[in-house]
Amino acid sequence: MNPEKICVIHLNQIGDLVFSMPFLKALRTNFPDAVIHSVVKPYLMELLEGSPYVDKIIPRPDAISDKKGLLAALRNERYDLLFCLPRSEESLIMTTFSNADVKLGFSHFPWDFGLDIKETVEGHNCWRNNAKLLKRLNIPIFQDNYVGLIPTDADIHELELPQRFVVISPGASGRRQTKTWLEKNFARLMGRIWELHGFTPVLVGSAENGEANARIIQLALKQKSDDTFLPLDLSGKIGLRALCALLTKAALFVGIDSGVMHLASAVDIPVVGLFGPTDPYYVGPQNHQSRVVRRNDLDCAPCYLKKCSHANCMQQLSVEQVMNACDELLDSHAA
Repeated sequence: MNPEKICVIHLNQIGDLVFSMPFLKALRTNFPDAVIHSVVKPYLMELLEGSPYVDKIIPRPDAISDKKGLLAALRNERYDLLFCLPRSEESLIMTTFSNADVKLGFSHFPWDFGLDIKETVEGHNCWRNNAKLLKRLNIPIFQDNYVGLIPTDADIHELELPQRFVVISPGASGRRQTKTWLEKNFARLMGRIWELHGFTPVLVGSAENGEANARIIQLALKQKSDDTFLPLDLSGKIGLRALCALLTKAALFVGIDSGVMHLASAVDIPVVGLFGPTDPYYVGPQNHQSRVVRRNDLDCAPCYLKKCSHANCMQQLSVEQVMNACDELLDSHAA
């Protein structure tokens, strides 16, 4: 097999794009002369700009009229291979009518009728599942994780960062609030890290997370009388590429299972990931400098529920559990 033109339709979330990076690397390594196109949401494009694995980034629009234009553009390309990583009806219909010679993706009856090769998703969208599509074509995989495959070259000198800091990422999207940890616990954790290790907390997230992050900072300040304890909130103030550059300068990342956690893992800094309804077997951080903190004694977790009446898997995670993981990584990093 020697495809000349390849297209990958990506999922819409940050973590999903990060999980697709070893997929793109495998395609580029095995088919160095092929033209590779990636279809992504506009806000994710900066993570692929300048990538050696992609020749063209195609924005995936929201407007119906623009979606028709995208389908027409894909049909005109007449790809040899088209990989559809999402299972959404829209993505699978677009794949079916793409004019690609070989169309690959994941089962979702009846919308998967146009796929020539299909696989089932095990657990959750992740690299482990993406790799199945490569294996069906006997495409060798040269890197089995996403570490080192995300750009970190953004200029962040104007941010005026603390000299020594850790990155805190408490926020989840509005649809996944079951993944969140108590705000008071994040506040206590920030104070402990400052008190024991002297690192300033830098909070990140989208503009949607701004109010929650501000509350966490206020709770942390109430607990500390030290005038030099000055948490920094960058919620909604930097782009994804700048965030990646920022993460490389941090001594530690602490946050819930999220796309930001995977960016931190991809740039290979120490990561403490807080897990509850999601399964770290599929979507845990992939670098060696990482620790997963979760409750292992609950029969209901992981559940992947978007709503829960108790959320014990996250609400009952103690500050001490998380702090122990932070201590371990910070102490080993200092040594």
